[in-house]
Amino acid sequence: MEGSYRNLQDHIDKLTNNQNSIINKFDVLSRNVDELRRIISQCSEKLVNLEDAVSDRRKMKCDVKALKSRIDELYAIVKEGKEDVSIKSEDVQDIESCHSGFSCSSKVTMTTGLDRDTIRSAYEDVRSDATPTEWAVFKFEGARIVCSARGSDFTEFRTQFSDDERAFGYLRLQMGDEMSKRKKFMFMTWVGPNVSVINRAKMSTDKAIIKDIISNFAVELQLESQSEIDIDQFKDALNRAGGANYGTGIRDL
Repeated sequence: MEGSYRNLQDHIDKLTNNQNSIINKFDVLSRNVDELRRIISQCSEKLVNLEDAVSDRRKMKCDVKALKSRIDELYAIVKEGKEDVSIKSEDVQDIESCHSGFSCSSKVTMTTGLDRDTIRSAYEDVRSDATPTEWAVFKFEGARIVCSARGSDFTEFRTQFSDDERAFGYLRLQMGDEMSKRKKFMFMTWVGPNVSVINRAKMSTDKAIIKDIISNFAVELQLESQSEIDIDQFKDALNRAGGANYGTGIRDL
């Protein structure tokens, strides 16, 4: 009897884990679909007014690119969801025919939050000419984004990003020559090569959340390889970007 009960509990645990996984994926999918609808609506409005606003064409191109990226992300979520079914149909039938007093439904909250105080403090620290801080790194602690490190040595900055995690970086770099020195700012999104498809898909919405605070920069880079975290490449991207765009431009290395 004890062996049968243990076997039943194992089946219930497997089913619970599978249901949680499905719920999580559909939560992410639902939020992405909502954002997709918003982007499509914005694109439709711009298409209607395109003839009267030629200057909006560049922004339209960015919106279309974002729309394509969102569709690709949604496809990845659905594809992984289909491939992640780990409970066999006979397991489900066995459980349904046994004791029904166990609850097998548990919904996990997937909304990403911000530690606004530490993030804003680090953001202002990097921007201030009165401090030596040249960079800040923001990482995920559970369902929250927090400031994980800040400093002035670029070599130390490079060590902050591992292959199995997601993160953001904000940097202040001195540009120009002896005749014209100036500070420029860069926003960096890091997605390590070992990050799962689901977490990759979430990155665009999570990035939009942190950019509510980190809004002023000349160029944005999206990196996935340690070799791309290179100060010369960063400066080259800033030189090509020209003036600050306050968070509207993206340049891939």
